[in-house]
Amino acid sequence: RRACPPHPLTHVPMGLLKHTLTFIGTAFTVGGGAFMFAPADAVTAVYGGASLTKGSTYAWTRSGTFEMGFGALLLLSRSWGSEERFKIGVVTLCMICGLLFNVHNHAGSAGMPKLALTDPTYALVFLMALATAVGLVLNKLEPGIFTQDKGSKGTRKSARLRTKRA
Repeated sequence: RRACPPHPLTHVPMGLLKHTLTFIGTAFTVGGGAFMFAPADAVTAVYGGASLTKGSTYAWTRSGTFEMGFGALLLLSRSWGSEERFKIGVVTLCMICGLLFNVHNHAGSAGMPKLALTDPTYALVFLMALATAVGLVLNKLEPGIFTQDKGSKGTRKSARLRTKRA
C-alpha cells in the first residue's frame, strides 16, 4: 500500500527566520563597526566610490553606532523564542523597507548612487528584506502556531485547569 505524498508545507525549512536574523545581525554589526571607526573608507567601499560630504562623518558614525546595536540585538534574538523573534523580524523588515524608501528619495542629494537593483549594495539590502519576509511567513507556519505542541506555559496551565474541573 502506497503512502500519500507529504503536504508541501510540512517539509519547509524551519528556523529560517533565526538564520536570516543572524545573517542580517552579523552584516549590521560588521558594517556598523566599519561606519563607526572608518566612515570615509566604508562609504567609499559600500557605495562604489561615493565620498563623504563635508560634515557628514558625524552622521555616518552615529549610523554605525545604531547598526552595531541593532545587529547585536539581532544576534541575541537567536537564543530567544520564536514569538519574540517574529516581533524582532517585523521591526527588522520595517526598518529595511524604511531604509530603502529613504535611499530612494534622498540618495542623489547625499552623493550616493541612485537606488537600483543592479547595484550590489542595494540588491543585498533588497534580498535581506525578501529573506526576512519569507522567514516571517515560515515562522507563522511552524508547528505550534496552529497546534499545542510547543508546551508553552499557557498550554500546560489550560490543560491543568481542564483536569481539575473534570
